[in-house]
Amino acid sequence: MDYSKFLSERAKTLHGSLGRQTSVPIPGLINMGSGTPDFLPPAFAFEAMRKALDEGRIQYTAWTGIPELRRAIADKLKSENRIEVDPDSEIIVTSGAQEALMAVLMTLLNAGDEVITPTPNYDEYVRDARVLGGVLIPVSTTAESNFTVKVEDLEAAITPRTRAIIVVTPNNPTGTVLPESVLRGIADVATRHDLLVISDEIYEYYVFDGHRHVSLASLPGMRERTITINSFSKSFGMTGMRLGYIAAPAALVETMLPFHHAMMICANVVTQYGGLALLSQPRDWFGDILREYDRRRRGWIEMLDSIRLPYSEPQGAYYVFVDIRPTGLTSAQFVAKAREEAKLVFQPGTIGGGAGEGFIRGALTTASPKFEEGLERFATFVKTMI
Repeated sequence: MDYSKFLSERAKTLHGSLGRQTSVPIPGLINMGSGTPDFLPPAFAFEAMRKALDEGRIQYTAWTGIPELRRAIADKLKSENRIEVDPDSEIIVTSGAQEALMAVLMTLLNAGDEVITPTPNYDEYVRDARVLGGVLIPVSTTAESNFTVKVEDLEAAITPRTRAIIVVTPNNPTGTVLPESVLRGIADVATRHDLLVISDEIYEYYVFDGHRHVSLASLPGMRERTITINSFSKSFGMTGMRLGYIAAPAALVETMLPFHHAMMICANVVTQYGGLALLSQPRDWFGDILREYDRRRRGWIEMLDSIRLPYSEPQGAYYVFVDIRPTGLTSAQFVAKAREEAKLVFQPGTIGGGAGEGFIRGALTTASPKFEEGLERFATFVKTMI
């Protein structure tokens, strides 16, 4: 049966793959580009969730989340990010950053409205804007600048239909950490053009070599025009538990709530108690994980240097953006050939916009010894082409 006549115009513009989600794993395949961290949260998080289940805490919470978790998030934002928010009126606990982003864009975009963001970028931004009839305007960055956006390029992309700027630092897929000077420039542009900024900070704890994460809402004048999105997925290894949050001025939170309720009513209550436990305990357990990810990052760098393949400096997040142009292949061709011949899985750089053509996204999320085997396979594979 032909179902196309039943589809909305927006559905016809979106692309997904059921096969991609349900395919049988290929024996011997090593995923060297995964966005899923390979560690679990500390045991006390699971204990808190089991306790919530044992006590029958499985009913709806307030739309905004349990008050204890909102207070813990507010405390975290104040102590770590230098952002002061009211836990009762300026925080929404969400089912991950993905739902948070959709709730924010539902609140801001009419059909034809625009949001701008540096590219390469996370592909969900494009999809969410398109679902809503809006347009994501990409602002290209280059390898020569280590994919650091030029503020003047962002400003040049602003039109009368621009509603907001999306900023992601540390960045997926490039691993770029925007310096405070660039963030201050973005803040100045947003202020002069009276725009909001959506600040996606889900990789905030993954910074290397002295780079520092700075929250946009902490900069002068940005508290009232920044919507901060964060998640427990990457920072706490809880990708499948679906827990995140929005921090924004109370007037914006109030208007986001109906969209959040329409999608989720509330975030998973059991997971909320796990998140509360994680924010209530010291984060010293993460030190060993960050050191391990840094070891893998350096493993990537040493291997790429040894085969003389260029790459973007991996400053943060847990990705390595590898320049495969010397092989003569496009991003898509390289990914397909690596999967077929070396049994390695990567993401093409173009998944986050055309500025990523000629690059692939590698990652630090594969545990040893498969990680080392993956690097060896990659070096052997590339040497046959350059």
